[in-house]
Amino acid sequence: MTLREVEVVCGLVRGLTNKQIGLELGISHRTVEIHRSRLMRKLGASTLAGLLGIILPQRAMIEARLAEAGEPAS
Repeated sequence: MTLREVEVVCGLVRGLTNKQIGLELGISHRTVEIHRSRLMRKLGASTLAGLLGIILPQRAMIEARLAEAGEPAS
């Protein structure tokens, strides 16, 4: 996953909408949708619930990745 995809995932895990994630990251909601779509394709998820089911067990790894990049953990 790219750093931006990890940032989008963190927003999704927190229950934010695409629009809210976009506002936080300074990107459009459409760009968030693109990142989310790419994530779903990469991880083989067909729904948001499926994506979160894959991501949630790996939350510690995602937070570590953000810490390495100097991003605040959500």
